Amino acid sequence: MMRSKTFGFFVYSALLMSSSLLLLAQPKVEYIELPPALVEQLSSDDFEVREKAYAGLHKWSEENIKASPELLYKAWKGNDDPEAQTRCYNLMRQMVTQKKFGKGKGFLGIRMTGVILPAKPGGPAGLQAVRVENILDGTPAQKVGLRMGDLIVRVDELDLQRAKPANLGAEEKPGRLRLGMGMGRALEMHSVSVFSEHIKSKQPGEKVVLHCLRGNERLEIEVRLMKLAPANDPKHEQIEAASEMFFRQWLEEMKK
Repeated sequence: MMRSKTFGFFVYSALLMSSSLLLLAQPKVEYIELPPALVEQLSSDDFEVREKAYAGLHKWSEENIKASPELLYKAWKGNDDPEAQTRCYNLMRQMVTQKKFGKGKGFLGIRMTGVILPAKPGGPAGLQAVRVENILDGTPAQKVGLRMGDLIVRVDELDLQRAKPANLGAEEKPGRLRLGMGMGRALEMHSVSVFSEHIKSKQPGEKVVLHCLRGNERLEIEVRLMKLAPANDPKHEQIEAASEMFFRQWLEEMKK
């Protein structure tokens, strides 16, 4: 009888320990909410207070973008103040589309042309590069000290000589002669296309490293990109239409 009780106690202890280990192994569920003080300040009579609260809520929403769209939806529906409702709605729309499509396209801020560097005697054919022709004011290119005449031969690990732009067909190769276009001109356009696509594939705030030639110097310049302005993006209207459609669909799902 004693053995039976001892065995039963052992089994009970083992089960209790197993249950405790399972509870410890389960991931913690974090519950987050919009900062209540910031939401309340959206209804302040002081314009500056409202602006600071919106800026703070915007930063918080980006840092918690997985949850912020749904939380902003609840704040929008549950607030009686028109000012707070409008700000929550605008921020909600921005976070929904940003979560799906990202912040936008990267922008460096230069005007450029493609060039082919002279080949060294007995060496391989000249390298393709991008030459900085002009630098726009207030852009990342200006802030890091890029100069007119700088030659960009590589961006990050992307070799402008070897890379293939996205708009080339599967049967085409970089530098291939095209109808009505000389070989040299085709190569020059290739380097500009490849460089532009790489920059626009990055999001605003991301960093890239430019490998440049400046006279006899070789430079590596790290630059943080800004957002490409709609006026400089030929696909802006298409992206806006897709974003609006996605947001409307998301809104309908939330209503359900």
